[in-house]
Amino acid sequence: MTSIFEITDWAHVASFFVWTLAVCAIAKALFGSLPAAELQYRLSLRDAPRRQRMNRLNWEINNRAKWGEDVARRSPHAAKQPLTDADIESRRLELQQLARSSLTWRAFTYFMGCFACQASWTALAVFAFTRGVGESLAASALRGVVFGRSGADWRASFAERAPLARGRAHTSLQGLSERLNA
Repeated sequence: MTSIFEITDWAHVASFFVWTLAVCAIAKALFGSLPAAELQYRLSLRDAPRRQRMNRLNWEINNRAKWGEDVARRSPHAAKQPLTDADIESRRLELQQLARSSLTWRAFTYFMGCFACQASWTALAVFAFTRGVGESLAASALRGVVFGRSGADWRASFAERAPLARGRAHTSLQGLSERLNA
């Protein structure tokens, strides 16, 4: 990945463009796939009774009557059963409790359903996997966790070997060394 602050020429623009396309493609593959749609469907089925209960409680509070299918459709053959103030207050408390307990779930489903959010989660995961986590693990491994050397010993041995490398390998190793020592 190329940060927008590192863009200095057309190669960086191309790298940033390719990285952005890759992230969007990965996000679409993860969140737009058939298994993802099936998972969302099953999760919505699991949450349906709670949503239905909340809708009915909201209807009862607003209409001050007991919910019934015929009453909700305003059928002329259905009689409203009025609710007392105590009933309305108990339903309001139940609705508030259901709303509070479902707030995190509703936020989670919103942030996992929004494509911009999906691309952001994917970009964070790709960045952590390829650059953030990978460089820190490589740095700790190369600096001595695995090899038992200090950072100064590793840099000295690398400086001795670096002139022996040729072409792209020399450039990539030098770039890796600069990143690890930064």
